[in-house]
Amino acid sequence: MSAQRVLVAFASRSGSTAGIAQAIAAVLRGEGMSVDSRPAGDVAEVTPYAAVVLGSGVFLPRRASDGGGFLARHAAALSTRAVWLYCAGPIGRGRGADDGRPDAEGDCSVAEVARAVGARGCAEFGTPVPAPTDDPFVQLAPVDLARVRAWAHEIAAELAAEPAEPPVGRAVPARRARRPVRCSRAVAPG
Repeated sequence: MSAQRVLVAFASRSGSTAGIAQAIAAVLRGEGMSVDSRPAGDVAEVTPYAAVVLGSGVFLPRRASDGGGFLARHAAALSTRAVWLYCAGPIGRGRGADDGRPDAEGDCSVAEVARAVGARGCAEFGTPVPAPTDDPFVQLAPVDLARVRAWAHEIAAELAAEPAEPPVGRAVPARRARRPVRCSRAVAPG
């Protein structure tokens, strides 16, 4: 079991991204991690966390689409933490790119943002279609929850392989140049 403390933050209009966040948080908790899951706009500090998983309906490299500028607000603290990004919205070919060329990590803008912020990985879970209910899990109907959970297990395995949070006052080395960003195109068939 891991003593890692993880924040799963999300920006969600229809509830689908929040539902994905709940599924990710449940997997991480099941792996023995201490997890807080809450709206990105409500997060004042990320310093208590060793890792952050941030979800948004869409990530656009040149616009704050991540819950009120979460990445910009917490840039310094995030640079010393393990970070993963996921999106649950309509990401298309070359969106957000200056020159319109497809990006090398599978054409998703979330990969561009992940590279820019030094995230360890990212995932695109497709375009959820909101169901007429307040239950965020029901709203995930078109999203393949097995793929969401598999991605969360990958995050848990990577975090479990690391030591628990460093002692207070000791800096964690930045992870920006550690490895290329892996963007999982976990889009449900259909």
